[in-house]
Amino acid sequence: MLHPSRIWWALSVAGVLSATPVPEATVAHAKAALAQTPLRFESNQGQWRPDVRFRASSGAYVVSLTGRGASVALDDGREIEISMRGSNPSPVIQPAGELALRTNYFTGPKEHWHTGVANYSRVRYSAVYPGIDMVYYGNGRQLEYDFVLKPGADAGAIRMEFAGSDQVRVTDAGDLEVVAGAGRMLQLKPAIYQDGHPVAGGYVLIADNVVGVRLGAYNHKHELVVDPVLAYASYWGADATTNIAAVRLDAQGRLYMTGSVSNSDMGYIDGGWSNGFTAGSIPHIFLAIIDTTGKLTGNQFGTMYLTYIYGSNNDVPTGLQVDSQGNMYITGTTNSTNFPTVGNQLAAANATQTMGFVIQVNPNIYGGNSLLYSTFIGGVDGATFPYAVDVDSNQNIYVFGTTKTDDFPVTASAYQGVLWGPADMFLAELNPGATSYLYATYLGGELADDGRAMMVTPKGLVYFAGTTHSTQFPLAGNAYQNNLSGNGQIDNYDLIVGVIDPTKNVTDSLVYSTYLGGSDNEELRAITMDPKGNMVLTGYTLSTDYPTTGDAVQSQNNGNGDIFVTVVNPNANAAGFLVYSTYLGGSDGEVAYGVSADHNGYLYATGYTLSSDFPVQNAPQPNWGGLVNVFLAKLKPGTGGPSGVQFSTYLGGATLNQGTAMVVGPDGTVFTVGYTAGEFPTTGNANQHDFGGGIQNGFIAIMTQQ
Repeated sequence: MLHPSRIWWALSVAGVLSATPVPEATVAHAKAALAQTPLRFESNQGQWRPDVRFRASSGAYVVSLTGRGASVALDDGREIEISMRGSNPSPVIQPAGELALRTNYFTGPKEHWHTGVANYSRVRYSAVYPGIDMVYYGNGRQLEYDFVLKPGADAGAIRMEFAGSDQVRVTDAGDLEVVAGAGRMLQLKPAIYQDGHPVAGGYVLIADNVVGVRLGAYNHKHELVVDPVLAYASYWGADATTNIAAVRLDAQGRLYMTGSVSNSDMGYIDGGWSNGFTAGSIPHIFLAIIDTTGKLTGNQFGTMYLTYIYGSNNDVPTGLQVDSQGNMYITGTTNSTNFPTVGNQLAAANATQTMGFVIQVNPNIYGGNSLLYSTFIGGVDGATFPYAVDVDSNQNIYVFGTTKTDDFPVTASAYQGVLWGPADMFLAELNPGATSYLYATYLGGELADDGRAMMVTPKGLVYFAGTTHSTQFPLAGNAYQNNLSGNGQIDNYDLIVGVIDPTKNVTDSLVYSTYLGGSDNEELRAITMDPKGNMVLTGYTLSTDYPTTGDAVQSQNNGNGDIFVTVVNPNANAAGFLVYSTYLGGSDGEVAYGVSADHNGYLYATGYTLSSDFPVQNAPQPNWGGLVNVFLAKLKPGTGGPSGVQFSTYLGGATLNQGTAMVVGPDGTVFTVGYTAGEFPTTGNANQHDFGGGIQNGFIAIMTQQ
């Protein structure tokens, strides 16, 4: 059963602050949503009085964090100071979750200016009491704070004092109500977990305006754990068969999406490229931008951009990237000879073959001029399937995928100038405007090779991964694995991981490549980069001997195909290549389609599971819904066994539900997209609560965590 309000990581006491009295039902509903103006903690660089370390403002109140705790100033002039009686007078105070936002204060003469002031999503007070940390953060416009009890810590030491309040009481429901004039703070009864199981407990009034925490029986040798909030979950797609295929997030909280849809019943936002649509079951491309904050449109989770791009046949996007100016780059496949094209064409339309395409859209430009370029890519006598697109700081565009054509337009600098097997990987670098190829090459062995995922580093190196059946795939550098596992037996596939430098010529351009796999099949579906510049890979494996590391959360294949989450360093020698690797799955099979990593090095994966025994942990939906469910998991490398799973959950009912892509924001918010045939859980703030029609609808699920 989904928790309706929130999910926490540790013993959490979260305050909901309102400047005026509000009904409890309204407050409880607000806890389930991301707010319109997320709270951020701004560091003090001299712009405030010296005892203030960080400050946050919601509009209704101002929070000042000092060495004593939090001071909350309401807009009616009242102030509540939340201090910890008997606590450590000098706790270590550290911010976390640094945001891209910087604040400037240009006041008076230049020597009084304060510029480039850093902002953070949360602030941790370490060792407030022995073995107890306190974390302040914002859940939307609401101030919240968690107590994190380490093994052996005594929760009875906690004493919260609310100086400046008129009344503090524990309600019949177990919530804590703090009244100050016309204002009220409502802290909902804490949900306390340990090792995936609930722990009894709640608030206890110790003296006037002083509150403690009472816990039931729990294992004092383990840390208390509380699970994360499913803050938003909604269908996306009206009376249409809809699939969200890729997602990106920018620094302003705009969620960019692309996918396929069978008609235009999702509506249309004026200013997009196309407002016409051919109804029917043929998939066409949609592009959408969602305002996750409400600051940009005044409507949280509202669609701020929606348009369609299509021809008369199948048009399917597979990859998406967004540059710093908000331009969208999309690649995929089309069978439409009348696919809309703009600018110089790198290939001709082909009525008999599936062609690749790459397009650039500027959603800030009105109407038809927003389609900056659109071109076919591929050859004449074989299909081309791009799966990934990226762009560098010079606006050069990179497209990676699989081709079966023997006349792909390779450049003179190509590592491999001819198609070797029935299908090879390809990499193409295009100049800004996509008028010519800067670098284009085949890459493959004597049998089938499938290029699936690619990312471009700031230095212009192309990190790629895919799947191969070839025993003679070209290797370079200090390969971790020199041969295809299983001795090239029929239907045996391994991963290929590599690096290409397009600035180098011919054989020098392949900097690194290696096989990676066990004695059965592996399929690569997605990659990302971790904070250290390592590659993170995911997909699925049928092998019982897929390479894992000693800190794997699951060291064995639980049956019928599990996902893998693997971190590798192509710049290391063979011994240092495998940084982290684990299985994850139940007894009936899983496939991962999306992977992400946050700035702390935590790893995330999503896809689908058929297993009723998928390893769940701190789950908003702990039980299998039946048939095919989305899974969403967060892992902590370096922590072996099940304790390395920070959370893991099902999403979905007894229908087809599949996660296709994900992205993690700088504050740890997890955005997951995909498609569902119905019975998908939605939250109270969903823009679309019901299945709209067609074979499947898209979904957007947003999970917050602390």
